[in-house]
Amino acid sequence: MDFLVLPDHPAADRLIACLHRRPTLRIVPYASGRPWIVGHWSRDETITARIGPRRIALLGTTSATRDGLTRLLRRLTSLDDLGDHLRAHLGDLPGSFFLMAAFGPEVRCQGSLSTYRQLHHTDIGGIAVAGNRPQNLAALGCEAAKTGLDRAPHLGTVDEETLAARLLTPFAPLPLALRQAWRSVHAVPPGHYLTFAPNGRHVVRRWWQPPAPDTPLPDAAEAVRDALSAAVRVRTRHGTLSADLSGGMDSTSLCFLAARAPHTRLITTAWQCRDPANDDNLWSARSAAHLSTGDHTGGGNVGEHLSLPYAEVPTWYTPPSDPGHTDPAGPLAAIRESARLSHHARLVAERGSRLHLVGVGGDELFSPRPVALDPRPAALNPRPVALHSLARRDLRTARQPLRARRLGRWTLPDPLRPLRDSLHTLWNGDSYPQWLATCTEQHGTTGAAWEIAPSMPPWAHPDAVTTVRRLLREAAAEAPEPYAALRAQHETVRAAVRAGEIVRGIDAVASAQGVAYEAPFLDDAVIKAALTVRLAGHTETGAYKPLLATAMRGLVPDAVLGRGTKGDHSAEVYAGLRRHRRALSALCDDSLLARLGLIRPDALRHVLTSLHPHTHTLLPLDPTLAAEYWLRSLPYGQLPPPAAVTPASATATAAP
Repeated sequence: MDFLVLPDHPAADRLIACLHRRPTLRIVPYASGRPWIVGHWSRDETITARIGPRRIALLGTTSATRDGLTRLLRRLTSLDDLGDHLRAHLGDLPGSFFLMAAFGPEVRCQGSLSTYRQLHHTDIGGIAVAGNRPQNLAALGCEAAKTGLDRAPHLGTVDEETLAARLLTPFAPLPLALRQAWRSVHAVPPGHYLTFAPNGRHVVRRWWQPPAPDTPLPDAAEAVRDALSAAVRVRTRHGTLSADLSGGMDSTSLCFLAARAPHTRLITTAWQCRDPANDDNLWSARSAAHLSTGDHTGGGNVGEHLSLPYAEVPTWYTPPSDPGHTDPAGPLAAIRESARLSHHARLVAERGSRLHLVGVGGDELFSPRPVALDPRPAALNPRPVALHSLARRDLRTARQPLRARRLGRWTLPDPLRPLRDSLHTLWNGDSYPQWLATCTEQHGTTGAAWEIAPSMPPWAHPDAVTTVRRLLREAAAEAPEPYAALRAQHETVRAAVRAGEIVRGIDAVASAQGVAYEAPFLDDAVIKAALTVRLAGHTETGAYKPLLATAMRGLVPDAVLGRGTKGDHSAEVYAGLRRHRRALSALCDDSLLARLGLIRPDALRHVLTSLHPHTHTLLPLDPTLAAEYWLRSLPYGQLPPPAAVTPASATATAAP
């Protein structure tokens, strides 16, 4: 699915003339007759309704009906009331979709909170234009420029400063994470909507506020159960559905919910692990056996279980063989597995699946943010960021879990270290902009900070490091708002937003094989339900994902919910790096990132050819490889030659 949203303005007529009209092009018009939504989507991906000059459209996966949307339109008095009326008359709609509404020439459009459905916008020909794919807006800007239309500065060229920020590990902080790889293309922030005025100008406003975290765990678990069940149910309209069954609680929960659909044939898949000590294989096989007997499925139809031998599939770090193994929107977050994901999509497509469910989002909603490099089991791993938020709402409740555990790991004899860490956890009151301004100077953390302090890889060029530091200072000076006032809720939403980016990239790779990848955990209704649980529930020990386990009790076998381990995939990392070390090292010979002055290729080559006792030292490779492969995938445009390299703010690469 790809589309553009145009304002009801005379200047839009010239933009429409710039589009390449394929026979599959679909158009949803305004009451005036001008195109409103233009793009490509299947019939089951959209639902529309209209009354006079009023229009409403949902694009994506949803249970909404035309009659329901028509009733909603009748009750609306203005677009500002859309969100309240939507929840009042249609409830928290399951699914993941874009919501667009038009009252004459006034338009409101928004995506999902997790950004799996993310809107972007830019200015072309004196008016605002929105779309779900940033590369399409960049390409439209290039086409419009050929006809003499004005466009936003440098629209259609690569933003090298954003690529520098994309090198941050483990991820860029909130403001930089929303920057697009295409210049002058802007993402609508999560929880915000975009409006078009009659004059073609745009405004971005916030529509989402986090719920109060005051629901007891049993009640919150019931809400999660209802929301997740509805999220899976709305996706079982397809005759054949496939889903990951890795053995983890997240994917297993989705499979048991999907298996309850009476008219859906379910295909489950699991990768065999190289390391015999990784018990993912064992738990996956146990879950598949339960599904095959029909237990806990309500008589659903389970088709087959595919156990994929590691010797017969691409290894991690397999270089992309074609542009279809990358995401044209920007560097692919799941780059180390892109070839494997494409292979997997092809396998399930051959068996009739057109929609594949992944458990991405489960860890983000129901697992604690681990203390850096803490090897303890997840059930015993503290969540200091939750303690920090709990202390601000109920200090008395926070004191007990604070006394029951130490909040960090240390090696030197320092009897005052636990006390200092505890006090820092409870009383650090830095605002999000304050943390952002100093995040690159933080070395080590108790886990109670707003986000994990990012760092540039050791092979980053000093100029790139300087650029990123400046970008962080500039972002902090704009005083950005966090997703939520409480750090625990901000962390949950931030993690969900990052997960949405991952699934968007996976879907871009899989869609080339005719399969859509979706993550029910990232539905707005599921995220909202997970955020309502009392903060004390996140500080309890002795249980793994207690909120999700409670929600799935009775739907998933207790033996499966009782798993307290999490598989380690270091063997896959080492095997992939060993097999492709030569190809990865060859990237250093003609690196486009080096040509842009962003990395030092010799330093990168040293890391690629060295021994790594711990896989965490290889984590910075992923964003670097993603940016390098993305630049190489661009079909048009030409990078400046090495002798003409200028500072990152002045170089440009053309859009496809």
